[in-house]
Formats: sequence, C-alpha cells, structure tokens
Amino acid sequence: MNENDSCVVNLERSILKDGPDFLSHKLFIYNDTVYIRPTLIAMSFCVIYIVVGCFLMGLSLYIFGFSTKYDLAIFLGGFGIAITTFGFSLIRPFLRHSSFNKRLGVFNNHKDHNVKLQHIVSFQINNKIIKRKHGLNYPCYELNLLTQHGRRINILNHNDLQQIEHDASLLEAFLHIEVRDYCKEIIL
Repeated sequence: MNENDSCVVNLERSILKDGPDFLSHKLFIYNDTVYIRPTLIAMSFCVIYIVVGCFLMGLSLYIFGFSTKYDLAIFLGGFGIAITTFGFSLIRPFLRHSSFNKRLGVFNNHKDHNVKLQHIVSFQINNKIIKRKHGLNYPCYELNLLTQHGRRINILNHNDLQQIEHDASLLEAFLHIEVRDYCKEIIL
C-alpha cells in the first residue's frame, strides 16, 4: 500500500448480528393453558442430524453386506451412531412441552417439580452477553419465573429482545403476574 493511499471506512453500515438467528420456541394459548412448543425450524435442525446418522448407518450395513471393505463399514457405522446420538440429544429437550395450566393451577416443564401458579411471584427478563474466543460476542435474553420460595426457573431463551418481551407480555396478560425487566450486561 502506498503512503498516499488513504483508507476510508464507512461507519454508516450496521454491525453484523451474530448468535442464533432462528426462533426455537413459541407460546400457544389454548383455552386455560399456555403451551411452550418448539418451532418447526428448530425441530428440523435436530432431525437433520438423526436422518444423516441413520443414512450413514444404513450405508455401512450396505457396504458390510455387499463389499469386503469392512473397515469403511465399521467407520461409517460408528460415525452414523455418533451423529444419530447427537441428534437425539439435541431433540430431547424440545420434546418436553412446558405449560402453564390455569385449570390445574400449575406450571409444568417436565424437569423441575411442578410450580403452583399461586406461588409465582413474577417473571423476570435477564440478558447476558455470550463471549466467544474466535468470534463476535452476541446477546442472549432469558425469561425466568420467580417463586415465593426463592426459586428461579428458566422458561425461555432467545437472542431477540422483542420476541422475549412479546412472550413475557402474553404470559403477563394470561396469568396476571407482573414481568420485571432486569436487562443488564452479564458477560459469560
């Protein structure tokens, strides 16, 4: 580069967004219940791993049966089992459907003990900055419920503040429980 050449940086460009860019869960209100269900995009992301892993296992069985390349068949089978197992471990949390049921008076997320709705004090929105070694940092927002016994239970995580505020307002209107916004920078 010559000394007379100048470098011009356009500062009017928007900063690149990073982090997960798809919505993993949506809230559905049906009669007396709010369901937190995974979106089709999130489920298909997990199913891709399962399909690829099963394909590799099937290919290994084909090679094992119709060829003498046993080492390749064993490698493909092991790799297929690993990918399929990873896919099932990704999809497993999505299969637990959390719900707020007014008729029964409980919140059930299938991993903690049920929480009675009358014990919920408030909902809280927190944010944190996910810090990465070799990439841009990105924000992540979480919606938690607080109980009168001091428990804090995570309900949802998004990297879209508007979406999590929308979900929180739906829960606030449905359950008549206040939402507190505690967004501050927490670096992880």
